[in-house]
Amino acid sequence: MTNPINIYIYPEVRLHQVNRYLYSHFIENLGSCAYDGIWVGEDMDIKNDGGIRCDVAEAFKRISVPIIRWPGGCFADNYHWMDGIGPRKLRPRRYNIWWEQLETNYFGTDEFMHLCEMIEAEPYLCLNIGSGTVEEARSWVEYCNYSHQTTLANLRKQNGHPQPYNVKYWGLGNENWGCGGNLRPEYYADLYRRFATYVKRTAGEDTKLIAVGSYQGLQDWDERFLTAMRGAYTLVDSIALHIYLGVGTNDLDFLDDDYYRLIASIDILERELSRAIGLAQAFSMYGHKIDVVMDEWGTCYRQATVEAGLCQQNTMQDAIFTAACFHRFHKLGDRLWMTNKSEAVNTLQTLIFTKGTKMILTPTYYVYELFRPHHDGYLVPCEVTNIPVFTLPDKTDHHALSICPTISIDGKELFLSILNFDLSHTVIANIQISDASGWKVIEVRRLGTRDIRSHNTFENPYQVQPEKISNDKFDNLSSFHFPSQSITTLRLKRSGI
Repeated sequence: MTNPINIYIYPEVRLHQVNRYLYSHFIENLGSCAYDGIWVGEDMDIKNDGGIRCDVAEAFKRISVPIIRWPGGCFADNYHWMDGIGPRKLRPRRYNIWWEQLETNYFGTDEFMHLCEMIEAEPYLCLNIGSGTVEEARSWVEYCNYSHQTTLANLRKQNGHPQPYNVKYWGLGNENWGCGGNLRPEYYADLYRRFATYVKRTAGEDTKLIAVGSYQGLQDWDERFLTAMRGAYTLVDSIALHIYLGVGTNDLDFLDDDYYRLIASIDILERELSRAIGLAQAFSMYGHKIDVVMDEWGTCYRQATVEAGLCQQNTMQDAIFTAACFHRFHKLGDRLWMTNKSEAVNTLQTLIFTKGTKMILTPTYYVYELFRPHHDGYLVPCEVTNIPVFTLPDKTDHHALSICPTISIDGKELFLSILNFDLSHTVIANIQISDASGWKVIEVRRLGTRDIRSHNTFENPYQVQPEKISNDKFDNLSSFHFPSQSITTLRLKRSGI
């Protein structure tokens, strides 16, 4: 007889808070992400607010997007912000050298800030270090944040924005080990010192400055950069990693083994983040903590070419991958404070596809929607007995389940997300909660299909979407069914509250 699977939750023990900023996003003037995906102009036959698509903005708002990063990406280190302000018809037209398309500059600083205002997200701007100047970077901060009667602050007011934007998060360059100039970390550190000194002085001490970090093929960048910053560590608030997985496989026509390899590769992501977190801790000083962000991450398949505008399809595989990554992020959340999915609309592992007047949501979007109750909750311990396993292509075993429990700040609600990675087998488990308070299941939702390749299309936009499961039979928290290739969430409330 098979031993029962038991999930033990300990809500009386709070670990660390799950920062809502882990659920942030990234957009770029690339492909049809900014143009058509977000910006359509005020004269188009698409409902818009100041040129911003209302349907996309409303979709962002439903998942409580905390921060959006812009303008890149590789585009950032060839972007000159003054091209994107003032009357649109007078803005210079440039050529986007990295993504090989015309850049009208219609979507610029003020348009981006309007998007952030519409969806109640904080802006995160990426400065041009690769081809820009210190004065250009400092001036952008002044344009955005000054209330004084300076020429640039008055220019913002003349452009219709009397109140400062108070941008707090500034990235100093993007991938400067590659498209941002092919720099050595020591030379980047010298540039960073110059730029950060003026940006911090202009923006104020509350500003958070984010330095370019590594990717999985360049692990020594972080240590070499931080070593070269000796004597100026207070200028570094975070280092930002970029990690893409699934490279070389197909978005739709993939094998089951490809799926299992993608899930196994999440270990790479956790290992790289843990390494960077260790370095950040080692180089932190008393009174000034350096932490880690991952402001680009996600899947990147063979179909995401420059010619295709880095567009790829988004399936149930991507949803399970995303949910599993969040479980790892939550675990690292005492030093990992922000991640930005790449990218939010029409590009890479997108949340939203648009086509003319139509908009559809992807399976990845629904993970962000399902996991909203995790925002700002406290991670609590969890143990599983007799956890089932499946065999990976390299003949090693992998746990079939991943469970993440968080408790709300007021302690009244417990939220569980449970993933079943196995493509073939349902898992049945009992849930036991350790504290004396009675807990009642108030909501059960599930995202899952019979085919890991299922995805939404403009012709069939609701093939993959969460469903509500009747919670009447779950009152005693026993014999929960977790179907194969599925994401299940449970909300529980203390009895009597």
